Amino acid sequence: MAKTSNLSAPERRRIAEQALDSPEQRTEDVLVRVQCGRGHHVAAVLGTAVGPVFRSVTGLHAHGDRDYVDTGHGSHQNGTRYVDLLAADDFTDDALPASCECGPHTLSRARLVKAIADYERVIQLP
Repeated sequence: MAKTSNLSAPERRRIAEQALDSPEQRTEDVLVRVQCGRGHHVAAVLGTAVGPVFRSVTGLHAHGDRDYVDTGHGSHQNGTRYVDLLAADDFTDDALPASCECGPHTLSRARLVKAIADYERVIQLP
């Protein structure tokens, strides 16, 4: 795999997508979960073969089973999955998009890296 400093944003996201969609990827490899102040699921960082991968849903999506995307409330919009490698160089934007029923959020890549280093399992947003 190429160093993340040599990858463009679309290349980083493509590698992250492939890592999450890999048959070897286990869903229980969650390193950090992010929740809003109301307890909705906002994002997660998963351990993969290529390193930590950020996963969120952007745009409108329904509230339901622990706020994971569902259509139980008449919503037919499930949002758009956003994934990216967490590791990046100094020129990569620190802001990562996410959303929940409360609305859009912007998460800090550096804050997520620090949470992993500090063995913080859940980040609670205000």
